[in-house]
Amino acid sequence: MNTYSLPSPAFPYPASGKPVCETCDINPFNVPPTANGGYFAFAKVKKEVCLVQVSTPTSALTTVDVKIFRHEFVTIFRLSEARTLHPSDIQILEPIDDQLKCYEEDTETVFLAKTLTERLRTLTLPPRFTSHHRSYYP
Repeated sequence: MNTYSLPSPAFPYPASGKPVCETCDINPFNVPPTANGGYFAFAKVKKEVCLVQVSTPTSALTTVDVKIFRHEFVTIFRLSEARTLHPSDIQILEPIDDQLKCYEEDTETVFLAKTLTERLRTLTLPPRFTSHHRSYYP
C-alpha cells in the first residue's frame, strides 16, 4: 500500500496552531496573489542587496518603482521606503516565488521562508577569493 504525504507548507504552524502569517494561510494549494500586480525579488539597490517589491517592469529606458523592505528579524521584513529608481541603480538578482513568501499589505510586512533568508545571507556575503598559490607569509 502506497502512502502519499503532502509537501510541508513554507510557513509551519507554531505550537499555537495559528499560521505564522496572520492574513494568509500559506500552503502549496492556497497561494495569495501578488499584491498590486508587482513581484518580490532580491535586488541590488545602489550596491546593497535587499528585498524589494517591483511594481513597474524593469527596462533600461524607464524608471522603476520599488518598495524596499528591511530585514527585521529572522524571516520578517518591514517596509523601509518606496522609491522611484533609475534603471542603473537597481539590479534584480533573483525573483521570489509567491509560494515562499507572505505579504501583509495592511502592516507592510513580508514573511519569507527560511530557505530564502539563507539565500539572502549568501547573496550579501562578500565574495571569497580562492588562490591556488601558497602564501609565503604566515
